[in-house]
Amino acid sequence: MTEKLYYSDAYKSEFFAKVLSCEKSGGLYDVILDKTAFFPEEGGQYSDKGTLGVANVTCVKEISGVIHHYTDASFEVGREVFGKIDFDERYEKMQCHTGEHILSGIIHSLYGLDNVGFHLGADEVTMDINAPLTREQLDRVERLANEVIYKNVDVTSSFPTPTELSDMQYRSKLDLYENVRIVKIGEYDSCACCAPHVKYTGEIGVIKILDFAKLRGGIRIFITAGRRAVKVFNEYYKTLQSVSSLLSLPKSEVVGGVNKLLGDFAELKNTYSSYRTSVLEKQAELLEYAQGCRIVLLEGASIPELIAFSNVARKKTGGILVLLSGDEGDYKYVISSNTDDLRAKAGEINKSLLGRGGGKPEMIQGSFGCTYEEIKKYFNP
Repeated sequence: MTEKLYYSDAYKSEFFAKVLSCEKSGGLYDVILDKTAFFPEEGGQYSDKGTLGVANVTCVKEISGVIHHYTDASFEVGREVFGKIDFDERYEKMQCHTGEHILSGIIHSLYGLDNVGFHLGADEVTMDINAPLTREQLDRVERLANEVIYKNVDVTSSFPTPTELSDMQYRSKLDLYENVRIVKIGEYDSCACCAPHVKYTGEIGVIKILDFAKLRGGIRIFITAGRRAVKVFNEYYKTLQSVSSLLSLPKSEVVGGVNKLLGDFAELKNTYSSYRTSVLEKQAELLEYAQGCRIVLLEGASIPELIAFSNVARKKTGGILVLLSGDEGDYKYVISSNTDDLRAKAGEINKSLLGRGGGKPEMIQGSFGCTYEEIKKYFNP
């Protein structure tokens, strides 16, 4: 069994240890030490990184109580090695993980809901709750969580005996009975957890719920805390500052400015669409009357524009009028006729030309997944 130094001191970033074994593992080396400060991939978060001697530690895993360090260099068994973890990254994870405990504890106490999933990755932190919560409820949870931070509450850990554990109220995703480590945050949360945490909630600085989404009858909440929160806020501020500059508006008026811009764009888009429809109708009016099938490719036209063209051009076509827009293998179509029941033929047409769609007897619309030549050959065999 590897002695886990992070249990006794989560802030320990440097240590000496004895190499018990070192074996080749793929393109890396699997190193086992008698003790370590490296926290393995466990408890919903990825492992610590750092160095052993001159070797880089890229991943750490625990297997049957033994910590395996995967390095890019080998070690002589029996030698003493100096280990150093990337503490800046460790500390960010400690802030986020402790923040998640606070949020989960408050959600449980307010609404009786459980955290059933947790992921602390390099880019995002998520927690899964087993029932829905509204934005208003999450705002309340966030506000109370930050109050816990401001109070700078003690964060402690212990390994209660089975008897002590049976008398305790604590959160746990699994049924645990021995060697259970309990992390307690004052009166706000008590949870079975193996990960390193900060000593005081004030060290977290801030907790922010960024977003949430429905997930299997509950919700997934996206959060950030501590240093990571500052990074996120800085990026958000830079974005706001850029948009403010582009609109030549104060930051407080950006939302109104964007809404006005969107309104102007929608009006311009409608005007442009009306103009294009008018031009297409004029083009259709210039067509000469033709017997049989007529195929017309209108570059960049939308389905409504194809329909507008069809309403005029169909009167000048004795058979079937096929209008297309798009590229090889991905065509939108509107097919119309004054003589044929196209709804009855839609199944056969779509089957032959890798299409899908339907409509009325006089007009069908949809898409084709074939080439232009295949379409021409089908309608003009």
